[in-house]
Amino acid sequence: MRRILAIGGGGFMMEDARSPIDEHVMSLTGKARPRICYLATPSGDLPAHLDKFHAAYGNMGCETSHLAFFRQPDSRSILVADFRTRLLEQDAIYVGGGNTKSALAVWRQWGLDTVLREAWERGVLLAGMSAGAMCWFEAGLTDSFWGAAYRPLDCLGLLPGGCAVHYSGDPKKRETLHAAQLAGKIPPSIAIDDFAAALYVGTSLDTVFSWRSGSTAYQAYREGDKVIETALPIKQIGG
Repeated sequence: MRRILAIGGGGFMMEDARSPIDEHVMSLTGKARPRICYLATPSGDLPAHLDKFHAAYGNMGCETSHLAFFRQPDSRSILVADFRTRLLEQDAIYVGGGNTKSALAVWRQWGLDTVLREAWERGVLLAGMSAGAMCWFEAGLTDSFWGAAYRPLDCLGLLPGGCAVHYSGDPKKRETLHAAQLAGKIPPSIAIDDFAAALYVGTSLDTVFSWRSGSTAYQAYREGDKVIETALPIKQIGG
């Protein structure tokens, strides 16, 4: 079963306490001690992000590892020379936040984009937050160009349509997404708030999860000379 969990914002990278969405990632594997590999490429393999991942998921009883292209390997690493074999052995692969454009360029250079598609097709759960959510779609609305505005970016294309993240965190996101759709620069999109996540089964949206009041996701698409935006029903997790 091909599954992708796109997290708009939250989890171990943003929350101080143990997050319901990290627990949910683990539960989706169906394993008591799942093997989960972290890709921190969008942050340049920032050591603080690697440490936070291993602490959060290790404390939940997961068998954790990471794949880093910018750091020397350590005892927790999957070696770059053998990443295809090791990634296909995982129960889940989690991509962190940061610069989506730079991460995609590195992955394509190393051939990781092809391996991620293969892992997905073999049933490895793909998950990620922020850049790690947008990367799976045909396009993302991103600030990865380091300019003042958000811009559309071609992504991996495993999932159809576009994606915007941290949607509740910046009012300019809605304005820019709608303008990009009216201009035909980004396809019909899902926009995901902080503390919400969208689960896709195959290439279809299955469930939107929320673990904070008011957080959800939206479908946004052009109809004539206007953009229709609809809040999606949610399934509350985390009590």
